[in-house]
Amino acid sequence: MKTQAYVLAEKDAPFKLQEVELAEPEDNEVLLKVVACGLCHTDLCIQNGAFPSPFPNVTGHEGSGRVLKVGKAVTRVQTGDKVLCSFNHCSSCGPCQTGHPAACEKFGEINFGRVRSAETGNKAGIKGAAGEEIYGAFFGQSMFAEHALAAENSVVKVPDDTDLVTLSALGCGFQTGAGGVLNFLKPSKDSSIAISGLGAVGMGALFAAKYLGIKTIVALDVVPGKLDLAKQFGATHVFNARDSDVVQQVKAITPYKGGVQYFVECSGNVPALKAAWEMTANRGHLLRWVALAQSAVSGVCFSIMLKKGILASLCSCSCGTPGPGVNPPFDVFGNLVACKTYSGLCEGDSNPPDFIPFLIKLYNEGHFPVDKISKTFAHDKLDDAIHAMHKGETIKPIIVFGKA
Repeated sequence: MKTQAYVLAEKDAPFKLQEVELAEPEDNEVLLKVVACGLCHTDLCIQNGAFPSPFPNVTGHEGSGRVLKVGKAVTRVQTGDKVLCSFNHCSSCGPCQTGHPAACEKFGEINFGRVRSAETGNKAGIKGAAGEEIYGAFFGQSMFAEHALAAENSVVKVPDDTDLVTLSALGCGFQTGAGGVLNFLKPSKDSSIAISGLGAVGMGALFAAKYLGIKTIVALDVVPGKLDLAKQFGATHVFNARDSDVVQQVKAITPYKGGVQYFVECSGNVPALKAAWEMTANRGHLLRWVALAQSAVSGVCFSIMLKKGILASLCSCSCGTPGPGVNPPFDVFGNLVACKTYSGLCEGDSNPPDFIPFLIKLYNEGHFPVDKISKTFAHDKLDDAIHAMHKGETIKPIIVFGKA
C-alpha cells in the first residue's frame, strides 16, 4: 500500500516526508495505522551515524496505532486492536525464555540491524517512488509514518479507551527509566536514590521512585527548568550537575554523608558517570543505561557489539560501559573495598506485554504523568519537534500522524 513516511536517505541527511510503498506483512508482522510516535535521541543517533544502520531507512520506535491487517502466524493481536509498540526480540534465547526479553541475545541485530524474521532477514519492506529499497523494522516497527509494518513481538494490545497520543511513547524511554527502578533496582522506601539526566528516561525513573515512596530522591541536571520539574514531580532534593562541589552537596544530605544507595545515570555523559560513581555510597548500586556517550565509535566496533548482543547485556559489577571503546571513568580496583555495584541495563529489564499495561495503570492513577512533560507536533513538523527537544522546550515530543 502507498503511505507517507519520514525517510533518511543517508547519514546526516534530513528527515524527508515522502510517499512510499509498504509490502504485505510477513507471517509474523502486522500492518498498523499509525496514530502517534515519540521522538527519541536514538532516532537522531541513526541520522548522525552514531548507531550504524543501513540507508535509506525509516526510524521511529515509540509508536502507537491500530491494527489493520495481521500475518497468518500472528496470535497476539487481531484486526481493529489498539496497540503500543516497543522493542523486538527473538523469543528463543535464554533471557527471552525466562521473561527478560530486553536482554535478548540478538537484541542488537534485530532492533538496529532491522531483522524482520529468520527467513527474511533484514530485507527491506518499504520502497520509494523510484522502486528503491528502504529499510524499516527499526525496533521492529519504524513508526515515523502514517502506516507501518510491525513485528508481532513489538506490539502490545492495550484497552480500547487508551489515549494513543499521550501514551504513545511508553515503549522506550519512559519504560527504560521506570523499569530500571521498578524491575531491576527495587529500592526500599527508606533508601536513597539519585537520578542524573532528566530526559524521558530520567523522568520515568523519577516517577517510579516517587511511586515507591522512596525517602530521599535526588535529581541532577544542568537545565534549571528540568530541576523545577523534578521538584514538582517528587524529587526531595535537586542539584545543578555543573556545580563544582555537587558531589559534596549530594553526600551531605545522605545518611552518614557517604552518598546515595542507588544511582540512576541517564545523561549519556562520561564526566557525569564519574561523578555518579563518587556520589554512590559504599555497597551502593550505580545503574547506567547502555548507550553511546561522548565517544568516537566506529561502525565496525558497534556492529561487532550488535552481533554479539553486548548492547543488550545485563550484568553487575563493572559492566555497562559509557560506549564501545570508552572505559568506565573510575578505579575498578578501588571497588574491591567499596563493594559498589555498577550495572548496565537495556529497556528497563522490561517485558512489554506486562510492563506497558502496568505503566498505563500508573498513568490512570496519577502516578506516571507523562502528559505533563510531553508536547505534540503535527505529522509534518518533525523538524520542529527535534528543535524543541534540543532546546529543552519539552521532555518528550510526540508526532501525531492520525486518529485511531
